[in-house]
Amino acid sequence: MSETTDADIAGTWHGKVEIGDTAVPIVLRVSHGDAGLAVLADLLQLGRSGIVYDGAAYANGTLTFVSNSLGEYAGRFDGDRIAGAFAKNGNRYAMTLARGEPAFAAPNRPQLPKPPFDYAIEDAIVDADGCRLAGTLTMPRTRPRAVALLVTGSGAMDRDETVFGHKPFFVLADYLTRRGYAVLRLDDRGVGASTGDRSTLTIADEADDMSAALDWLKHRDDLRGLPIGLIGHSAGSGIARIVAARRADVAFVVSLAGPGIAFDAALADRECRLIAQRGWADAAGIERHRAFTLAIYADLAARADGAPLDAAQVDAIAGRFDAAKTAASFFVPAWIDRCNTPWLRSLLRFDPVATTARVAAPVLAANGERDTQVPAAPNLAAIAQALAAGGNADVEIASLPDLNHLFQTCTTGEAYEYPQIEETFAPRALDVIGDWLDRRFGFA
Repeated sequence: MSETTDADIAGTWHGKVEIGDTAVPIVLRVSHGDAGLAVLADLLQLGRSGIVYDGAAYANGTLTFVSNSLGEYAGRFDGDRIAGAFAKNGNRYAMTLARGEPAFAAPNRPQLPKPPFDYAIEDAIVDADGCRLAGTLTMPRTRPRAVALLVTGSGAMDRDETVFGHKPFFVLADYLTRRGYAVLRLDDRGVGASTGDRSTLTIADEADDMSAALDWLKHRDDLRGLPIGLIGHSAGSGIARIVAARRADVAFVVSLAGPGIAFDAALADRECRLIAQRGWADAAGIERHRAFTLAIYADLAARADGAPLDAAQVDAIAGRFDAAKTAASFFVPAWIDRCNTPWLRSLLRFDPVATTARVAAPVLAANGERDTQVPAAPNLAAIAQALAAGGNADVEIASLPDLNHLFQTCTTGEAYEYPQIEETFAPRALDVIGDWLDRRFGFA
């Protein structure tokens, strides 16, 4: 029998990575050329593709390569499958692969609204600073109680805030419209049917877009005189508060999984939690990484727009904290791309405390207690404190047990659960929003 070669192992493979009690589907695309093997990974349920795995080699029946997050993989090839595991810092993550593309079944999303709809639906076009924002306006058959403008979170999001087959803004709009509210939801600038350039986008631009949408609603004859407010999710909550701080005509703000503390601290804390959970560094290494991260973000906030951050500068800052060879090494490649975007720099300059203190409209702030992206306790406390400091007494704070960042009922709250959970938006979270609105805009 002839010895197997790189050519024998090349092709598409699929399987699952076993991380604790969770199996994360993965597709590996293995190719070979003059430079040897190359391995790309697609984590489709996590919305990531084309991830480069380094150090790919095949020898003596074993395929090896390295993942920044999971460590070194070693798997035995037997012609039909590759069986092995990732290993890092004493942890082992099993992964067995079979040849070919996976046969993924369409995810079950039972809450996705389906016709017939007992309300009117129309296309909307909002002109905003040289771009056209496309979306959907849903209107109850009777005169609305009030109007809600939905504000998406960070990243390129469509009007439904689609993620992993879930459409939480479609579910929320359907729910509120059936309760008697008009709802406008929009594709972000440069997404879906909306025009515009996202490469220079900042959080201020997003706030300007939502302010233009607010004006569009105010000038409709069929909505004239109605109270109009904003419902923002995650970073969209911050955008909603920027608009409300600027404008006295905002009737309400609903903050969903909204940040209350500064983004530099929030991002650093999130990364440190990930490092601790994965066992990538000891307590001292985690503290060094946090100090390193905060220094990176301080540098970015002070850096002139357009001045790029490069790998040498990152390494120099890491060296100040003896972090270059610890946890920092897992994040440097991502930082280089992310830190050079106007969006992130604007986020780091955004002061959620000062902005929130200027919001005079009634506020509902709701966060899931198992949210690992925007932890409920510190962020809700910061929002409540800022509103109180600004003299806003019409505030309700809701910390919702067992819910994650997307307001799904969950086990761990980690992002890898999002696609595996069939629920899109916990009904009890929807009721918290609807009941709060009804108490302010109920029919006489």
